[in-house]
Amino acid sequence: MRCSTRQFLFLILLVGLVLMHESRTPPLNSTDPAFARWLSVNAARQPETAPLILVQITDEDLATHPWPWSPVDYSLFFSSALPFQPPVLALEPVSAWKSADPQQISLLHNQLLQAPKVLLGSELGFPEDPALVPPLQEVPVLRHVEGNAKDLREFPLVALQPSEELRLAATIGFFEPSAAAGGKPVSRVPLVFRYRGQVVPSFVLQAAMLWFGVTPEEVTVVPGSHIALGKEIRLPVDAAGRMAVDFTIPVIRFSMADLILSAEQHQNGHQAIAPVAQLKNGVTLLARTDTAARSVPLANGRSGSRGELAAAAIATIQQGSFPERAGLKVDGLILLEALVLGWFCRRMSKLGVAALCAGVFVIYLLVCLGAFTAWSVTLPLLLPSGLLAFLLLFRQLD
Repeated sequence: MRCSTRQFLFLILLVGLVLMHESRTPPLNSTDPAFARWLSVNAARQPETAPLILVQITDEDLATHPWPWSPVDYSLFFSSALPFQPPVLALEPVSAWKSADPQQISLLHNQLLQAPKVLLGSELGFPEDPALVPPLQEVPVLRHVEGNAKDLREFPLVALQPSEELRLAATIGFFEPSAAAGGKPVSRVPLVFRYRGQVVPSFVLQAAMLWFGVTPEEVTVVPGSHIALGKEIRLPVDAAGRMAVDFTIPVIRFSMADLILSAEQHQNGHQAIAPVAQLKNGVTLLARTDTAARSVPLANGRSGSRGELAAAAIATIQQGSFPERAGLKVDGLILLEALVLGWFCRRMSKLGVAALCAGVFVIYLLVCLGAFTAWSVTLPLLLPSGLLAFLLLFRQLD
């Protein structure tokens, strides 16, 4: 039975309102964030280089200094970087050894004391025997938590961490277990975890706190909304405390070997092969990027290391690259345009409707790319695509 134009428009309105609601509730609320990730990868943006220097531990570095590295290897990193006065030095590999020469540990400890701010990585995890309750470790805690923190991932164990001597000379930030990434592309990183009921900062969040000069007492965690660093900086997070990462932000990269050689060239008054002068202006992160470490599938379509993921997340925070989703006014405008389009569809052939819907969808994608490039605003995908699909299907069956 053929419905009237008024009835058809009413159906469009009803479908649009349902899609507007469903796009903000599970399970369809993941559609628009996935579209936002697609926009961030494909939009023709040229973001500024972040004040972050990624010193890479490459396959070539490991050929001369096999893994795992000793305290001497890390001391060499500090001695090469410190002459350039970096404000923050961060080590992604956990500097923990079952047995190490006390003199080597003492050497590394002295290097840490010479740096203004040092961040060392630690790993959370689970005991091999779930029945055993591991001893409670002293960890950095974020005490200002508003709302429900039950969705933050909880760990009962600090599985890997530097020795107490090194921890006392630095700041600690946590990684989740390496296997947690799984096989799905990673587009978000956790900024907070729970350790034995306490909210603790991740390595990425600690790096941001050190960079912006924010103490734990100035951090407020609101799961599902944001993490506030002081009064001016807000990092949007989901209920699990995860932040979306912008993989398009460039960072300065060079290898550990280039750092060592550049330090020697600088000391001898020669031109350095690497832009080591930039160390003075940003967070300097030492991280593995060798082939074996690149086991994390990233949302930009390639595999990377945990250190590369951390670098991209820190750069996202430094640049404040948090694209905002267009609000209800835009949703209402899309729905209004769908009603106008529906009025025309009633007066067109079925083939013409199919061609019109396809053309409108292509134009809409171009508009989305333009809006993201110009204003870092993400337009919805579920609402317009759902309405166009309804128009096409209903018109073919009518």
